[in-house]
Amino acid sequence: MVETTLTPSLQLLSEQCRDFIKSLIHADVAHDITHIERVVRVAIQLCNAEKANMAVVLPAAWLHDCVAVAKNHPDRAKASTMAADKAIGFLQGLGYDEGLFEDIHHAIAAHSFSANIAIKTVEAQIVPVSYTHLRAHETDSYL
Repeated sequence: MVETTLTPSLQLLSEQCRDFIKSLIHADVAHDITHIERVVRVAIQLCNAEKANMAVVLPAAWLHDCVAVAKNHPDRAKASTMAADKAIGFLQGLGYDEGLFEDIHHAIAAHSFSANIAIKTVEAQIVPVSYTHLRAHETDSYL
């Protein structure tokens, strides 16, 4: 579990996102729950440091890989947008604040370099930076 100092409502959201991710079958073992938890941990740290909107960063970090597309699949460049769409559907089902959906969608869609989507917000910068940071330091002891 990700240790944080989140508000109770964001802690509940974090648990709901984690449960949702764990319910999915991922073909890509490099993006298992421990990888996603690490991304979330780094994203929370960066969000706090940058004074970004945690209500956007937290679900984007949890849900950024909720759709798995094989690296050699012709739709690979669309995977992050498909994940963003799926994430918004999940968040709608929770009754999450719809006013945040555009920024959450953008943060997830723009996290993938192969999608070639220009990053427009500080929140959208955090998920790919967290992910890239982990690719360089993928150990629990580092975090």
